[in-house]
Amino acid sequence: RYAEKMDDTQQEANAYQNIATLYVLQEEYKKATENLDRAAELYRALGDDDGVLVTLFNFASILKEQGIYDEAREHFKTVLEYREKEGNKAVIAYINMNLSQMLVKEEKYDEAVISLKKTLSLLKEVEFTSDMVIILNDLGLCESKLGHTKKAISYFEQALQMGEEQAIKQYKSDIYKNLSQLYQDEGDYKKALAFYEKGVSTLSQQNSLDKEKYVAELQERYETQLKETRINLLEKEQKLGEAELQKAELTAKRQRLIRNVFIAGFILVLLSLLILRHQYVKRLKVQQELSLQREENADQKINQMIKDYRLSAVERYQQGQDEERARLAREIHDGIGSDLAGIKIAFEHYVEDQQEKPQTKRILTAINNACTDVRGLSHQLHPPAFAALGFTNFLGDFIDQISASDTIDFQTFFYPEEDINKLPDALLADVYRVVQELVNNILKHAEATNAEVQLTKHYDHLNIVVNDNGKGFQEHKKQGIGLRNIKERLSKMKGTLDIDSSASSGTSITIDIPLKQTM
Repeated sequence: RYAEKMDDTQQEANAYQNIATLYVLQEEYKKATENLDRAAELYRALGDDDGVLVTLFNFASILKEQGIYDEAREHFKTVLEYREKEGNKAVIAYINMNLSQMLVKEEKYDEAVISLKKTLSLLKEVEFTSDMVIILNDLGLCESKLGHTKKAISYFEQALQMGEEQAIKQYKSDIYKNLSQLYQDEGDYKKALAFYEKGVSTLSQQNSLDKEKYVAELQERYETQLKETRINLLEKEQKLGEAELQKAELTAKRQRLIRNVFIAGFILVLLSLLILRHQYVKRLKVQQELSLQREENADQKINQMIKDYRLSAVERYQQGQDEERARLAREIHDGIGSDLAGIKIAFEHYVEDQQEKPQTKRILTAINNACTDVRGLSHQLHPPAFAALGFTNFLGDFIDQISASDTIDFQTFFYPEEDINKLPDALLADVYRVVQELVNNILKHAEATNAEVQLTKHYDHLNIVVNDNGKGFQEHKKQGIGLRNIKERLSKMKGTLDIDSSASSGTSITIDIPLKQTM
């Protein structure tokens, strides 16, 4: 903002460049790219080719972080072409380093080895030792992936040696572990174990070295003080005879030897105790982890068995309900329905000459209504296959009959009807039972005047919405059998149920049934 106010385009471009860098650190690459674009426009307006190249390099780095390697490679090569003309070896080395690392991430190990060797030569020229350690580590990884175990070991050992010389500690653990794996592949388990332990204990070793340095420093100070005391003693006893002087020197040597032996013994005992404690803690931790894992596995198996048992019980219960409803539907249709049909035919023959009488018409109408009610009750208990009539027509007829015989005005919406009708009969039968139960609940409990039933087929699920303007209900109260049946049926279909109910706005029930698992 200050640069814009002062009309300092150069500083404004630099500021956008820095803002982009901060967004990269936060992994907000879209915002970083936007700020880089603004910086590039300003650098172009200034004719600052170096600024444009830096911006392009940063943009290529963002693409690399996002895994868009082909575009990143093109931008890096563009910057490399200009930097090679300038002869800027440091930038050339870094660009080649990025190109090499992208090949490693793309698992193009043969090409990566060639590129990494070239990069290593460039880094040697500019004496970038820490980056040389990174490249040697990458070379070791590539050779190990290509099955060149000895070459991989050589590169890792070079990286390790260079890291020791330059006090580069951050890669030591990974290098130790990679060497351990390679020696394991070679069958040299002794070296594999040694390098693995080094990788695990790098940090503790560093702490031990710091302690040893401290002890050595104290020992040096003590010896210096001892020497000064000895010199003073010699100066004071200079007049004593040669025999007494030799005796004093012998005594001092014996004391120093005893002290050194004591210190060395103490250090050895301490190191032994530390090693034993570390191994014990490590073994105890492994045993605890194994015990926890066994408990978790056992709990998971028990929970899965309980879940399977519950689902099996629900399915058997619903299967029993459906079989009982089918039996009742057959009894009603074949028994009462057939009897009513026979009564209707007999009555029609009996009153052939009395068709115009009002009482005859009333009786005949009552018989027809009874036949219709019996047929509807039979279909409600066990609906026939929906292929011939169409599920939406069948469900619409069921709801229309309720609207005609009750004070509630039901509205139905099915979309798209053809796709809903094509769903499997087993699924549609369950959907019919759910809607039937919800509609019966409205009739029994809601005291509503208007209600609505919606079925919508989406790509991966079927959505059911049932609304009414009744008195609502409280979810925390004990649930009735109907709602429990709905939830059990939805559990079998892996569906979800959401209820929104209040005394002022009625009740809205939303159900989603996944189709991929049921079709």
